[in-house]
Amino acid sequence: MRHLRPLVIAAVLLTFLAGCARERRAAHTPSVPEPQATGAVSPATAPVSGPTGFAGMPNVGAPSPAASVPQVYTVQGGDTLSGIAARFGVGLSALIEANGISDPNALQVGQQLRIPSSQMATGPAEILLPDSEFVNGPSYIEFDISAFCARHGGYLSTYTEYVDGTLLTGPEIVALTVSDYSVGPRLLLAVLESKSGWVTGKSPQSYYAMGDVRTGRESLSLQLAWAANQLNQGYYDWRGRGMAPIDWGDGTVTAYAPSLNAATAGLHYFFSLDSTHASWLQAIGNGGTFASAYRALFGDWAAVAVEPLIAPGTRQPELTLPWAESEEWYLTSGPHGGWGEGSAWSAVDFVPGEGYLGCQPAASWTTAVADGLIIQSAGGQVKLDLDGDGDEQTGWVILYLHIATEGRVPVLSRVERGDPIGHPSCEGGFGDATHLHFARKYNGEWIAADGPLPMLLGGWQMHSTGTSYDGTATRGPETREACVCQDPAINGLHASP
Repeated sequence: MRHLRPLVIAAVLLTFLAGCARERRAAHTPSVPEPQATGAVSPATAPVSGPTGFAGMPNVGAPSPAASVPQVYTVQGGDTLSGIAARFGVGLSALIEANGISDPNALQVGQQLRIPSSQMATGPAEILLPDSEFVNGPSYIEFDISAFCARHGGYLSTYTEYVDGTLLTGPEIVALTVSDYSVGPRLLLAVLESKSGWVTGKSPQSYYAMGDVRTGRESLSLQLAWAANQLNQGYYDWRGRGMAPIDWGDGTVTAYAPSLNAATAGLHYFFSLDSTHASWLQAIGNGGTFASAYRALFGDWAAVAVEPLIAPGTRQPELTLPWAESEEWYLTSGPHGGWGEGSAWSAVDFVPGEGYLGCQPAASWTTAVADGLIIQSAGGQVKLDLDGDGDEQTGWVILYLHIATEGRVPVLSRVERGDPIGHPSCEGGFGDATHLHFARKYNGEWIAADGPLPMLLGGWQMHSTGTSYDGTATRGPETREACVCQDPAINGLHASP
């Protein structure tokens, strides 16, 4: 195992809930040399709960040496407490005390252990990028991906590929990834250049432009989607879900420097996925391949940084439930990834009370939770821009996913609270049952549904149990639990108390 991180524990949602990840299906394979793999890709993992926070918000700031993101380990078959303690260089008694263990012989496979502070080797502490360069936020309003790529004239500018049946250029695929995953385009292009030279090179080094060497993953769209999700995994884990030390597979581990910001932690995590310790240091050092690629393409990031992304005193505006006041819908999943499980657990899922629909669009309408401007209405997605400036990178943006084409609100429509958005369906991603996937972003950052800016819809507050897709909603004394069911007493949500 390359990373000592908790294994994914996903709820099995068979009847009313469908998965919310979007898979791209590529039809074009460029003729470029096979890559030289430097290590296995880690299995997908899920984070554990931990301190949460945003830069600039009082008492919930980014980790510091005095309050670091927790190091966590998931117990594997054959593990012993003494062996785990020895591996991480901590005392056995300290490990037992940190986890409140009463029976050291009763470890369970999949059990999550917090690793107390130790003398473990720590990675570089230099900041590679500000957080505002990592997410698709205010610093990117004027950035033109196509024009930038055309100026450099590399392979990316001439590349084409069919994505979901539509022929897209390389820059268009970058733009699609940026919009879906909300990662910064300069970040993504600098990673792409450092990995394979696609931005400036006429002859790229590999099919596997971002380093995902699994068979069938050669297309640029799949490479960028994988990379964006992994980058987000590190970023949002550092934001509060917890980071495990990096296991290099040779008996050594490296902890993340506790003074990192989320953007740098995300880059450290991503570049560790297919690296040895030595090649990782070459990639993420202040004079390493990533920093060199970024500077060569864009110069000094200090000139474009917009910090903090989330200023002190930021609050969610008042939002209603995303359906008519007279209706009762059902919470079928608690907080999970806004777009891919790497992003913040910013999304919750609902179904209208129409019984089992399969993938037939619901008759019920999902509605605008506040006044705003529709800035996207395609591919099962509707994005509602609450500040109405037309920029996805600024202010509050609401994502409605799995919205049927028929009846969907047109792009650039001005809507008022309660206006129809569209009908929930299976469109826009994996799904074997009709539902609404609902998530929030602020200044390009996915906002955790259960965090410093909790999701409040019509007075209902969303909570996570610490496991993706698990959660509850509370309003005063009322509690509803995410459930694959339609029972008003268990998971029914309505506007009136």
